Amino acid sequence: MEKEISKVSFMWVVVMVGFAMHMLADLLPIFWGANVTMPDATGEASVGMMAFMIFFSFFMPMCGLLCMQYRSNKTMRLINFVLATIMMIFNILHASELFMEFSPVQLMIHPVMIIAGIYLFIFSRREMKQQ
Repeated sequence: MEKEISKVSFMWVVVMVGFAMHMLADLLPIFWGANVTMPDATGEASVGMMAFMIFFSFFMPMCGLLCMQYRSNKTMRLINFVLATIMMIFNILHASELFMEFSPVQLMIHPVMIIAGIYLFIFSRREMKQQ
């Protein structure tokens, strides 16, 4: 049982690192002098989009990690499972954007994020069933 719990927590950390690498991969061309701004950028950041990105890349994984720390509570395991399900679906949908705008660098990151989301879901489901 303890082995599965560490797998769930590890997968949440993998997801957080994956999102950090996703952002870093978009910014790496800066080091070669490339312009990485969006073509229609106005110089003003959308607060809604920044909140959305923080929610999925930091807040949700952190809540999942905290839920696993209090895993003796069935509600916490359920919340973790729901968060893991949402994360898996989000990773799959986000990766599907590669069909609209192909990026070879993101092609290396998105499959890993899909696999991490699926494993997170599977391990969280096992955790729910075991207790």
